[in-house]
Amino acid sequence: MEKILSPIFIFIVVLIGCATTLWAQTQEQEVVSLSDSIGHEIDKAERDIYHLFPDIKGFQSARIVRVSRSKYRLDYTCEDVAGLKHKSRNISADALELTRLHVKLTEDYHKTRLSSAIDRELEAEILYRMALKYASQAKYNMSSRLFGDLLLDYSESNQASEVKEFHASAERLWKTKKALFWKGSLLDQSGRTEVLIFSGYYGLWLGIAIPVFLEAESPQAYSAGLLLGGPLSILIAHGLTKEARINKGRAAMISLGGHLGTWQGIGWAAMSDWDGEDVIGMGVLGGVAGIGAATLMTRKIDFLEGHARLTSSGLQWGAWFGLVFGIIADHDGDDLLRDMLIGSDVLILGTAITMKDVRMSKARVRLINLAGVLGTVFGFGIDLLGEVDEESTAFGIAGLGSVAGLAMGRHLTRNLDKGKDLSLLKMDNSRLCYSLKKGERTWSVSPKLSFKRHPSHKNKLVPFIGLQIDF
Repeated sequence: MEKILSPIFIFIVVLIGCATTLWAQTQEQEVVSLSDSIGHEIDKAERDIYHLFPDIKGFQSARIVRVSRSKYRLDYTCEDVAGLKHKSRNISADALELTRLHVKLTEDYHKTRLSSAIDRELEAEILYRMALKYASQAKYNMSSRLFGDLLLDYSESNQASEVKEFHASAERLWKTKKALFWKGSLLDQSGRTEVLIFSGYYGLWLGIAIPVFLEAESPQAYSAGLLLGGPLSILIAHGLTKEARINKGRAAMISLGGHLGTWQGIGWAAMSDWDGEDVIGMGVLGGVAGIGAATLMTRKIDFLEGHARLTSSGLQWGAWFGLVFGIIADHDGDDLLRDMLIGSDVLILGTAITMKDVRMSKARVRLINLAGVLGTVFGFGIDLLGEVDEESTAFGIAGLGSVAGLAMGRHLTRNLDKGKDLSLLKMDNSRLCYSLKKGERTWSVSPKLSFKRHPSHKNKLVPFIGLQIDF
């Protein structure tokens, strides 16, 4: 008997609970209004007047229902390509209270607007003064809106005629933020693109180097590094440099910090007989440390572009001259690598100190480096022509060619940065001219550097380097 009564008792309790809940919901679910003028039903016109429900597309009508003491529900009808649809969305009591306040303020505005006791010219003057007040506080987003309202609602006023002259300029003040009172208007970000490009390539290196350092064995780890390394590095650099001073000189030094740190980390680790994974890891740590050190240093020291470019060139030329010195000194193995590492450090430090006041364009630095490379190749060419077998002699001649090429490049480009129109460049090559007089004929050979306009791009100049022979 007890087994039969227990399920019946439970069923009765559940039934009573459901009935009680249903009765309570029926009692509490009443339609509420936002204001007396709107009423229980909100139509399309009222929605436009009060700017309600901007997220609902195809709005037709709505009403608000009380679900409990602190919860409400918005029942609304909207229309799309499929026809009318009835939807619901829960809203909080706080949202309802704030919406009612907005409705009240809107209705108060419309009442004062329709009042004949307020002079429209005075109202326009007050609006104009408020707009000027916000403009004086550099709040041009608010000032521009007030100017727009003045032109729209008080077009006949004297203030509107004044606003017409500068309303478009006020819009530009707000949207472009180039005027000198905006924060960041004097921020030099001419080198930001270079930093982003460097970070992208450096991210690709990290995407490969980090899995190697961690001794990852699965191909998924390497694929993840390749896919995410570059984009993540660019995103991080984008966020860090968004409001930072990144001129061209600072960008060059940050890139140099990454390259030098990687080169030094890998080089010194390789000399310590570490495992390959540890060598790569040291390169990663060195590169990150170099970037951080360069970033901190360039906050205190302002590098001009030419100074930074020349200092950056010290990395390659220092390693090369270190190699030449090591071979001449009959070094090999770790000693030769040590010479290259120290050579980079010495030349970078020396260039940074001695060339601090140099004003030089990126184009001139590149041409000087090109001349150095040509001189190096010329030196090796002499080795081949002379059939030089001694390694130290061959590299010594190539090193002298490098020095001669760099010196000649510096001399030939000495007027490159003078003036704005490089097509008017005039050079005196008499110091480097070699003349030979034989009988009545005179032969002369001199270096020639000229600039001509690109056939397709008239605004670009193309350098021509060669030898001029007169006879």
